[in-house]
Amino acid sequence: MKPFIATLFAAAAFGLSPAAHAADDGDDNAFVLVNKSTVDAVQFFTMNKNGNWSNDWLKLPIKPGATRPLKFFAGDERCEIRTRIVFSDASEFDTAIDYCGIANVVVTDKTMFTQ
Repeated sequence: MKPFIATLFAAAAFGLSPAAHAADDGDDNAFVLVNKSTVDAVQFFTMNKNGNWSNDWLKLPIKPGATRPLKFFAGDERCEIRTRIVFSDASEFDTAIDYCGIANVVVTDKTMFTQ
C-alpha cells in the first residue's frame, strides 16, 4: 500500500492524475476506472477467454467522483472484452469495451465509455 500512496503523492507533486500515470507508464494492461456517476460502483467484471465472468475486480466500492487504477493479468492480450459494472442502486452496464490504447474507463449514470 505504501508504494501506491507514494506513487499518488509523486503524481500529485508533478501535476499528474492517476489516469495520466496509467497511460504514460507503457503498460497496455492498465487503465483507470473513473466513477462520474451519482452512486457507488460496487462490482466490476470482465468476460474471461472461456466465456465465464471473472471474479469481482473491486475489493471496495468506488465512490462518485473517485478513480481506481486496475490492471489485467499478464498474458491477456485481447482488445475487445465484454465488461459488466454494477452500482449500489442495482443499476448496471454490460457491454463490450475495446481496452487497447485506452487510459480510462468512465462510468456515468447513463453510459460507460473509454478515453
